[in-house]
Amino acid sequence: MIRVRQKRTDEDTFLRKLRPEVLAPWPETGRECDLDEAIAYQKSLPDSKNFTKALAKYRAEGKVGLFPRSGVPVVEKEIELLRSLNEVGVRLFPFTTDSYTRNLQLDKAKAGLEESIKTGKMKLNGYPIINHGVKTTRRVVESCEGAFDPRSSRVANSFVGEVAFASGMTAMPNSFFGWIGGYDKLATPEECIQTAQYLGRLIGYYADRGVIISTDTHGWIPNGVIPMYINIATQIIEALISVEQGVRSIVPLMNFQGNLVQDVSEIRAAPGLFRKYFDKFGYADVQIPGLIGNQSSLFAFPQDIGYAYGYINYIAMVAALSPIDACSVKTVDEAIGVPSVESHMQTYRSANWIFNVVRQQGITFDDKAVAQEQRICEAAVSAIIDKVLDMGDGDLAVGVVRALEAGVLDSPFSINVNVRDLCMGARDLTGACRYIEYGNLPIPNEVREYNDEKVRDREKTEGRRLGYKTSLADFWSLSRGVIIDPPENSIDEDSDEIPPEIAEAVKENPPTIITGTVGVDAHVIGTKIISKVLREAGFNVVALGAQTAPEEFIKAAIETDADAMLMTSLYGMAEMDLHGFRGKCVEAGIGDILLYIGGILGVGKHDFADDEVKFKKLGFDRVYPPGAPIAPSVINLYEDLKARGQV
Repeated sequence: MIRVRQKRTDEDTFLRKLRPEVLAPWPETGRECDLDEAIAYQKSLPDSKNFTKALAKYRAEGKVGLFPRSGVPVVEKEIELLRSLNEVGVRLFPFTTDSYTRNLQLDKAKAGLEESIKTGKMKLNGYPIINHGVKTTRRVVESCEGAFDPRSSRVANSFVGEVAFASGMTAMPNSFFGWIGGYDKLATPEECIQTAQYLGRLIGYYADRGVIISTDTHGWIPNGVIPMYINIATQIIEALISVEQGVRSIVPLMNFQGNLVQDVSEIRAAPGLFRKYFDKFGYADVQIPGLIGNQSSLFAFPQDIGYAYGYINYIAMVAALSPIDACSVKTVDEAIGVPSVESHMQTYRSANWIFNVVRQQGITFDDKAVAQEQRICEAAVSAIIDKVLDMGDGDLAVGVVRALEAGVLDSPFSINVNVRDLCMGARDLTGACRYIEYGNLPIPNEVREYNDEKVRDREKTEGRRLGYKTSLADFWSLSRGVIIDPPENSIDEDSDEIPPEIAEAVKENPPTIITGTVGVDAHVIGTKIISKVLREAGFNVVALGAQTAPEEFIKAAIETDADAMLMTSLYGMAEMDLHGFRGKCVEAGIGDILLYIGGILGVGKHDFADDEVKFKKLGFDRVYPPGAPIAPSVINLYEDLKARGQV
């Protein structure tokens, strides 16, 4: 039975039942969240602190504002960073909370904060807003010019919103498809919608009393090379869930994928689609103060600094040529860890140069190809939303639950276990993203025919079928400075990168390998790829997915009599997660199990050589840098098992 409905939460239930539950996990700062006092404080702030008004000002002036990420654990360091961003013109701040806070692991966040203060080295990958609380966070808000938009994930979303708004922040994502796509492994669609309804009701409470707080919609994060149809459709669904709860300002976040025509056309399609469904359901008074461009598609970011500048400035170019009012750009050292103040400054100066020089020329990028892509996008997005509404018999929340179960809403490489993961994409000859497998998506025939023709053109030109390996290669292409690999570099879908003798050797008695992403890290693509390659090579794989606690690895290894654990981590906090892990394996009776780990293994700039030494001291047999190819690690695994007599 589906328990969730598209219906506003009544005020008494919100205030007397739900809020006390939300604020209970950390009472010392939960007590600081007094709604009446917070509303009075919000009304005392200047317009420049209000996200809706600040974004609308960029639109009115025809400018593109910077929207960079910020968030370090130590207050003084955060203030220093924000003031440095002010120096390069930043007035909109997406404010990153750390991964422990996002998952309400507040004791761990406290320990990381204390260690950061003690050592001067940042041990958390963001700002622990709940631990700091309202009074401390107001110091941060008041320290600089600009409006704040904090980031969280489902588990802590409600609590983070309470502290953030009471502290003077005036926007926050309410994107439950973002949690399903990239942040929450186990939550049901109903739980995600209910959490979104809480934040929407909280924002609505402020709105009813004259304080406008906006919510930016992220939609289903595009973890692979697919068109933005599902992303835009789910952004609109998220917006409708929020505005029913009283939200009055919605900001779409538009993603960039590398093909200029497709990127511009999808950005142009979005505002009209949002307004179409707002009007359909009687939400004509909801404003869209602006569009934000978002360089947060989970494509592999270039490690080469020259390529990184190229990628960043492409994003800036698209923003300048399209109706974007602010733009999120990653820093040039994004791929090697949490960025420095210096890299923030250099990156945003570079992006600002493009924004200003191109936008001031008044160039209109408009041709038949853009119009065609826009029309195709509008048809696909409308078909998806209409199907969801139909499946819910008019109730959007019910329709979402049923559509996810049926795969009518679907996207590849998602973290959540409730996703069907039946669709897949690749690029066409111009680098535009197309579907090569639709799964159960309700894509109309007109769109399918257009999409399929583009796919056939590439297959004919390259003389091969586009499939899983093509999709992965296209995912990595931008980080290598191309939009698609030239045919001579293509991997044949029928080829096997792993030596065939490995599969032959493990055929009779396949070793059992545990895979997963450690801690509360939500990056799932790497571990999914590793798991697939291992299975194809003949190993028995127990895939735990993302956000796997160290204890879960040990439990799974004991239950399956595993031969090795292969862990990935990209959020920088694996050292804290895995302190004493080999000892725990010894205590559990599996002390000699092979341990491998790879990824971004520290917060901030650091050398892989140091990571390797550090993790080998922690008991890991092999350590791999970010972006390491998978085949050598599988060969290493086979050789290590063979040396032990396990194959």
